Amino acid sequence: MINKNLVFLSYGSSSEYFRAIYCVLSLSAWAEQKIENFRLIIYTDQPGFFRTYLSGFTVIYVTLSPEMLMDMLASTGFVHRRKVAVIDLTFKNYPDEDLVFIDSDTFFTNEPDLLFLPIQEGQSLMHKREYKLNEGLELFRSFGQGQYPEAFINYISGREFLIRGRSMVFNGDDYSHNSGVVGLTKSFASYMKDIFNLTDAFYAHSKWFVSEQMAFSLILQRTTNIVSTEDILLHYWGAHQKLVVDNVISTLLSTHSESELRNKEFMRSSTVKMKHLVECDLLEEQRNIAVHQRNFTYAAKKAIQLFFLKFFKITIKR
Repeated sequence: MINKNLVFLSYGSSSEYFRAIYCVLSLSAWAEQKIENFRLIIYTDQPGFFRTYLSGFTVIYVTLSPEMLMDMLASTGFVHRRKVAVIDLTFKNYPDEDLVFIDSDTFFTNEPDLLFLPIQEGQSLMHKREYKLNEGLELFRSFGQGQYPEAFINYISGREFLIRGRSMVFNGDDYSHNSGVVGLTKSFASYMKDIFNLTDAFYAHSKWFVSEQMAFSLILQRTTNIVSTEDILLHYWGAHQKLVVDNVISTLLSTHSESELRNKEFMRSSTVKMKHLVECDLLEEQRNIAVHQRNFTYAAKKAIQLFFLKFFKITIKR
């Protein structure tokens, strides 16, 4: 019996395809229950690429033509609008079922029991709560991108938005929740028009690359209790972390047999090592940026965290 739809969007390059494939393999490795309880849906421009590596899985492939990919942008130029489009399309194709959208640049690191549980009415899933918007303004200023959240906060402040016929007001005290995972009940389909509208308005007035994330974050925290999935998977959205992971994944998939890649113990070990690699790389990057900005206190803090993680595998929370 189908529990819910598990949705991936992967197009444009072999590295994107490999990331999604690795995520599916990691899910299978960590899942104690049969992932056949999910309907796996992969929206892609190259379904044949996936069939080579996922032949043992039951997957529904939705082929994305160049015309479809362009139509999903609706002349906005915002590539992440396609995430909203495939979520909306899944709701339209399967109106009686809940869904979980998962970014391709993720992999599972723990038993995903949370995914197998029904999403309760009034509940939603996202990857993790990141920061208050006002705090995010300072965060993005620290690496030279403060103009985007600043424009975003200026746009939403004091403005009323009509959401399903009800007025909503957002401000700098609202939170950003990372949209590497978006889990929604079937009833949320009635909000998708508003998600599109907010995404388009946010991007038009701020050019912020997380505009679709802000649309989901703001509506979901107003209408649901958001449950974090941070404990079951890792989202390596940083550009340098992607390069590190891409190198490991391409080597792994090219040097191991299908039976090895379907071996739970082997793949679990792989994800544990990958998580450690990504977390160390991120701390190194944060330390180097802090040194460059002459923020030596923060650099020392990251250096200490890196030392304990690299040599003792102890994670110290910031």
